[in-house]
Amino acid sequence: MNKEILERIVSLKKKKEPFCLVSKVNSTDTFVITIEDSDKSDLNKSINKALKEDKLILVESNNEDWIINPFNPPPKLIIVGAVHVAQSLALIAENLDFEVIIVDPREAFAEQERFPNNKVICAWPEDAFNELVLDSRTAVVTLTHEPNLDDIALKRSLESECFYIGALGSKKTHKKRIERFLDNNISHEDILKINGPIGLPINAQTPGEIAISIMSEIISCLRNQKYTMEELRENWNNR
Repeated sequence: MNKEILERIVSLKKKKEPFCLVSKVNSTDTFVITIEDSDKSDLNKSINKALKEDKLILVESNNEDWIINPFNPPPKLIIVGAVHVAQSLALIAENLDFEVIIVDPREAFAEQERFPNNKVICAWPEDAFNELVLDSRTAVVTLTHEPNLDDIALKRSLESECFYIGALGSKKTHKKRIERFLDNNISHEDILKINGPIGLPINAQTPGEIAISIMSEIISCLRNQKYTMEELRENWNNR
């Protein structure tokens, strides 16, 4: 691999931009192709597929075999509500190489000491989300039980490409949330994108167990993006 390609790889990684290393089978020639570059490539669909599925694939194009190796930036987890569950969830997410960001306007909760390895934004969600990028590698979790905090974050997430949106709360709480959103002209189809009650149905009780159930659901959505949230949830409930 030549110096120019290595320098471009380093640059893209620093900027956290997704790219693929593309090469012909039985060839030492390697090309760096970003999402923007892929629009001009015959391998466009395959490159986007590799990035979305986050795994190396072999494809045939123009009677030649190609290796497409994707390099995505770390997935990002935005947690609204710096509560006890958030502390456990942040630790688990860190161990899975997620970039974790905590949002909470309450100074008593949003203390850097409670989340030493994470970015902590002490601000209301409507302000905090103005400086955050919510892309297809982003998961958003709301944990406050406070509609004036959670609802704004959820609505902003629904307008984005987030691969996962979840809200803590009971079935009764989520039913009230649905009613509020419908009253605000948010479609039922969009509301279905919110995982609520949050997490896999493992009967979690403690903050740590709840965090495990949430993180498991996030990973499942990240790795099974060919399914809708509703299909995934139905599958879990039938197990």
